[in-house]
Amino acid sequence: MCVEASWLVENGIVTKWQYEKLSSRKQINVVRRGCRNTPALVEFDSIPRRFRELIINKYGNPNEVSAVSHFEKHIKADERALEYFSNYQLENGDTLPLEKQLEYYNNAIILSAIHEILNNRKALRRALGGQTTGLWASVANTVLKLNTSTYPHTLPQNIRRMQEKYKTYVQEGYQSLIHKSFGNSFARVVNAKLERLILSIYCMSNKPYSKWVHEDYLQFIAGVLDIVDMETGELFDRQDYFDTKKGTYIMISESTCRNIINNPKNRAIVDAVRMGRHRYSGNIRPHFNRHSAKYSLSKISLDDRDLPRKLHDGNRVKAYYAYDVASGILLGASYSLSKNTDLFINCVRDMFRNINKGGWGMPAEVEVEHHIVGQFKDDLMKAGVVFPFVRFCAPGNSQEKHAEHFNRQKKYGYEKRYQDGIGRFYLKSEANQTGGERIYDEKLNKYIIRERTYSFEELVADDKTTIEAYNNGLHRDQKTYPGKTRMQVFLENINPNLAEINPAVLARYIGESRNTSIVRNMYCTVNYRKYMLPTPDILEKLLPNNYEVVAYFLPDTDEIYIYQNDKYLCECKVMQTFTTSQAETTDADVEARKIQAKYINQFDMLVKQGKSELAKVKHISIPVNLEDIEAQEVETKEHDKNEYDYELMTDMDYWSELALKNL
Repeated sequence: MCVEASWLVENGIVTKWQYEKLSSRKQINVVRRGCRNTPALVEFDSIPRRFRELIINKYGNPNEVSAVSHFEKHIKADERALEYFSNYQLENGDTLPLEKQLEYYNNAIILSAIHEILNNRKALRRALGGQTTGLWASVANTVLKLNTSTYPHTLPQNIRRMQEKYKTYVQEGYQSLIHKSFGNSFARVVNAKLERLILSIYCMSNKPYSKWVHEDYLQFIAGVLDIVDMETGELFDRQDYFDTKKGTYIMISESTCRNIINNPKNRAIVDAVRMGRHRYSGNIRPHFNRHSAKYSLSKISLDDRDLPRKLHDGNRVKAYYAYDVASGILLGASYSLSKNTDLFINCVRDMFRNINKGGWGMPAEVEVEHHIVGQFKDDLMKAGVVFPFVRFCAPGNSQEKHAEHFNRQKKYGYEKRYQDGIGRFYLKSEANQTGGERIYDEKLNKYIIRERTYSFEELVADDKTTIEAYNNGLHRDQKTYPGKTRMQVFLENINPNLAEINPAVLARYIGESRNTSIVRNMYCTVNYRKYMLPTPDILEKLLPNNYEVVAYFLPDTDEIYIYQNDKYLCECKVMQTFTTSQAETTDADVEARKIQAKYINQFDMLVKQGKSELAKVKHISIPVNLEDIEAQEVETKEHDKNEYDYELMTDMDYWSELALKNL
């Protein structure tokens, strides 16, 4: 064990003059002389006692420091131990606390270092300062001098206990280091029963505070209060909450009761009972995380809402909207004073009116609610009838419908910007508070808010203006569509795989209808306009002696689709007339005359062909001999005697001849 000579001088143990005197008088053993870049070494044990004690008091015994240093070299990271303790599961399914994982890991690597040293005699001598006597005393002394900030272990300080811990570790491995109190089954069962009782009291119909729950529990174990399970009719047993070890009932503080209730798992359970279904689903229950469609018209979301401002009578205008999910534009809207099926149908009509104007295809999927649309689930809203896919959203789950989110964006992003009076009188935020006056209404016997009201026409006109601004506003995803409006995104990303719209089917379900009849085998009249059959061949599809049909049509279109007994017949277009004045004839008149002439020619050809297939027939009278008739009567009478002659009865030639003679 040596010390550098320069270190002795620099740290004030000896002066330079003292060192030179001790060296010249051979009072210290200089093991190695100093030279350039090589310090002189002095044997530690040869240093006089007064200087040696000064070093020990100031810096510690070098022999012991050396032993610790050599011991630390054998402490190595153990990935298997780290994995074992981090993945270890207790009986109740929990993992070990992080501080316990660290504690057990350090215990393991230190015991593994002891095991390595004990099996290496050379390492043992160096670790114990050159001695092998007092083995476990030296090991324990070395372990206790480890830096606890680097190795925060909890190995026993007692020599015998440490030796026992080491032997158990060698035999049982990592499991021997885990304290037996973790996952104690008795404590877990008791806690589960107590937890169930606390949560059951908290979920009573009067929604008690946690303080009340704690008071009820104390009264229960004191025998002042009985608690009954209303489903089974059984009383809770106080003995289930008795601690046999302590000889008393389990006592908990108010904070413990509050912690039991507010445990995240327990909180989710009690909230499901105490909250309303809509609020629980919207705030607590996990929800699906989705992303919107990428193409326009891939999905349409429809929803109803009340316009925020009131009518003069205090009611609100009912609106129904159809949004494109990908772009967010509002494709169709309808308004009414009542929320009914006509409101929904008019919205769909308006949507298809806009789609037809743009020449786009049939929306691939619609997203609707059960409330109003449920009665159409077997016809219009049946997948494959009009729309390829139809999704009915779960009732009460507003976050599922895309239209709900678009309504919020429209209201607070555009209605508030372009309309006055958007908000509520009682809202906390001043920016969303509306003007008005709170007054008491004696007739209604309650306080009401007197605020500005509007007519139906004003509210609808304002909403249509807002829709125009909303559709031409910037798209909500500016990162994907920088600088582009909702309408631009819609037009540039229309789904290329959309099916063509079948107007006949569409008009059948969402169009208007009129009962009419085919006149002069050529046209029918609807709303005082004549619509011509496309071809006379349609007449063959009509029922016998029945010219009555039903005409379906979409608003603002020039085509009707006629059905008879719910069977589609054809599409009819407006009959174009032509002037009788040669001087006023235009190209349109000439074209109209050609179309009518073509139809009439087709009708004439149909009739002519039918006439050509007819045969010319004439009746020819056959002379009758009276004697033959008498003879026949006799034969008939004879035949009556043999009425069971089956061959005679089935002789068709006989009966035919008889019939001819009887003419």
